[in-house]
Amino acid sequence: MRIAFNMVSLHTGGGNRIAKNLLLSLENHPEHDYLFIIPDNDGFNRILQRSKAPFTVIRKPHHKTSFLNRLWFDNVLLPKYVHRFHADVLISLTNISTFFPPVPHILLFHHPHFVYPESPYYRIISPAEKLRKRLEKICFRLTLKHTTITVVQTPVSKKRLVTYYKHDINPNQIRVIPHSAIPITSEPPKTFPYHYKEDTFYLFSPTRYYPHKNLELLEKIAQKLYEKGAEGIKFLITVDPRHDARGARFLKRISHPPLADYFDNLGFISEEYLEDIYRHCQAVIVPSLLESQSFSYLEALYFHKAILTTDMDFAYTVCKDAAQYFSPEAPDDWTNFIFILKNNPHILKEMEKAAKVRASDYLVTSENVCKAYLSLAQEVIDQR
Repeated sequence: MRIAFNMVSLHTGGGNRIAKNLLLSLENHPEHDYLFIIPDNDGFNRILQRSKAPFTVIRKPHHKTSFLNRLWFDNVLLPKYVHRFHADVLISLTNISTFFPPVPHILLFHHPHFVYPESPYYRIISPAEKLRKRLEKICFRLTLKHTTITVVQTPVSKKRLVTYYKHDINPNQIRVIPHSAIPITSEPPKTFPYHYKEDTFYLFSPTRYYPHKNLELLEKIAQKLYEKGAEGIKFLITVDPRHDARGARFLKRISHPPLADYFDNLGFISEEYLEDIYRHCQAVIVPSLLESQSFSYLEALYFHKAILTTDMDFAYTVCKDAAQYFSPEAPDDWTNFIFILKNNPHILKEMEKAAKVRASDYLVTSENVCKAYLSLAQEVIDQR
């Protein structure tokens, strides 16, 4: 097969990890020819420099893309690249793609904003952000119209996709392919330069600042911990103040006593440091309002860590009994449980055992994911 992969917008976050892990596994399948349309990104470039798979690459420098530029790329340049490559199938990992694919099209949907209209996220973003989301939803609908197969990561995503886009998609043309956090990094793991204290209970929150990540809840929990007189508890966060002005303001607020005692900001973390940090933390906390599958859940399960997260369907479908769930609007409940967890090693050990069981039941490797996509590509070609 000649397969074109559209990864052009996956320059950060979970989508970036999905794309890089897939690139790593495709090296094991040199029987196909590949076109990779990717961001001009060091992580992607290092993987391709080592790859022995036959591929052609188109790199797009990353910058803040205007809505019209994105439309131009998806509907003029992308079909041109696919046609020039003589692709048999196009696989877009980008949520939104071309409205008029020149070949059978497989689309990965992993943008939860499109299927949670009831989320409080929409109450906290600006009017300009709301407008952009409305326009993106229109483009998503137009993409779905001529997509051959839509891939989702969980059954919950499939159910919500059918509910909110029932006029745009055939339920029989949706496939569930869970994604993989394995390998954690495409580079050799490294030790992160941080001094851990033996008497401190560490909760890791590995995310950049985005409104839907709800990091402000950690601020409220820290205030409650202070009011309870709790000591020896630390949130490790990974916020780059240059990424978002709201993130910079959040960091400024938590940098003053008494909240400063409960936070250490590690800044942007390269993937090769993640394993070391996970191994030193007692728990992972995910206060998010929106997720599709979340690498934070997958990584926490992989390292058998206690998980504290929001009481939402997206969280339960991944974590099941391996997490404790709380309302995103009830900081007291999170605070009380953190206090209990720190002082009860037995409960922590039981949560770690539950994570290990769930990891065994749920986690897949990137090779499993890669084979699923290649099988799907063959399926849609055979259906022509």
